[in-house]
Amino acid sequence: MKLRRIKLKRDAPLHFSSFLGYANPKYQAEWFHILIADYCQMLYEGKIKNLMVFMPPQHGKSEIISRNFPAWALGKNPDLKIVGSSYTIDLASQFSRSIQRTIDSKEYQAIFPGTFLNGSNVRTDAKGYLRNVDIFETVGRRGFYKAVGVGGGLTGTPVDIAIIDDPVKDAAEANSPTYRQRVWDWYNTVLTTRLHNESKQLFIMTRWHEDDLAGRILKAEPDDWTVLIIPAICEVEHDNGLSERHIGEALWPQRHSLAKLLKQQQRAPREFSALYQQRPTIEGGNIVKRDWFQRISFADFKAMRFKEPVHFYLDTAYNKKKAGSDNDPSGILAACRIKNNIYVLHAQSVWKEMPDLLRFLPEYIIAHEGNAESILHIEPKANGISVVQMLKETTSLNVKETPNPTDDKEVRFRVVSPRIECGRVFLVEGVWIEDFLNQVCAFPAAAHDEFVDILGYAINDLYEEDDDIDYDNISVI
Repeated sequence: MKLRRIKLKRDAPLHFSSFLGYANPKYQAEWFHILIADYCQMLYEGKIKNLMVFMPPQHGKSEIISRNFPAWALGKNPDLKIVGSSYTIDLASQFSRSIQRTIDSKEYQAIFPGTFLNGSNVRTDAKGYLRNVDIFETVGRRGFYKAVGVGGGLTGTPVDIAIIDDPVKDAAEANSPTYRQRVWDWYNTVLTTRLHNESKQLFIMTRWHEDDLAGRILKAEPDDWTVLIIPAICEVEHDNGLSERHIGEALWPQRHSLAKLLKQQQRAPREFSALYQQRPTIEGGNIVKRDWFQRISFADFKAMRFKEPVHFYLDTAYNKKKAGSDNDPSGILAACRIKNNIYVLHAQSVWKEMPDLLRFLPEYIIAHEGNAESILHIEPKANGISVVQMLKETTSLNVKETPNPTDDKEVRFRVVSPRIECGRVFLVEGVWIEDFLNQVCAFPAAAHDEFVDILGYAINDLYEEDDDIDYDNISVI
């Protein structure tokens, strides 16, 4: 432990991640804490100008960025002018007090002796420099730290680094158009007016709403920001190269287990998507709305169905050896048409490689009302062609390749969305529905889109026969 402290003391002035452990010997840094610290250091060094960090609540982002980063940055450069803001001045002031305690400590003074404050326990030659809960100045230098609540004034305050730590307190504020506009106005008329050419901005947020401050900024100037997104549950293998996590693993299982997270997700799926996965969606849906889908019980569906066959639609994508954002799950959907409506019996994401997928498909079809008339439609992309060939050779399933799409995914989905909007698509009640709606209604903001693909295929296919009707010469009985 003594050798570790010696090493941390040596490295702390050079590396912000080492400073975290040096300033607080009890601090246990996880991989994502070190990652955030490294990004903060890149911002300080000018490699990043504007940084947004999106993380779930209670995962330590404020400890790193709001309580420790300003102290380390002022130690490196006592002339820095830093503003730290949050949804209330009280919270911003708490951060200020924590920074001051760190700067006052003997450990800090041992590595950054040139940065100290008026009234410090270790210095007495500091009269005349401001120090209170809202602002403190570095003695003998031009630097300061100022705490401000969102909506507070910054007149006459030039800013080298602007930190915003959660400008929204709760769901009531996040869902209030008036409050969102108030935050936006403050950002544009107060905070940004204090920035200069070399100023840096550092935002840490838990996303509450698609139209929050971060959403508006990224919509206005997406190329000006580096965005670090760390979801509570891994959705992309290795977090797009940021970690060693596998899909479905919790971010900090020692503090927030997967079981706890899944329970939270079950209680409030839409809120979980925003707060924990950092994927806020428009209430009700983006391209399609949740209330456009009709619902029907399985008993009522069985009662009205006569001999209409259930057909199946498969989107193959998953490859265990393939890392990164392209590694989506495969998806399968069961649907049939009764008169002029489409009934979706079930949809499921499938994380299976080829051998397991081939064994799974016949079982799935049998379990969801498939029969000899059912057709399994597979898009010939990724390993889809191989799946088609193998199924034809090894099973008696009716397998058909879907046409290769010519338009992009969003265009195709907008084309079929009127069918959903007019109430022509029914979902047969089951536990699968929430996951299905969360993805379909979040598109194009969702992490994955396999359900979007296969729902579009199903709608187009099941209405395809209508395209052969000559409406100009139709007979009316």
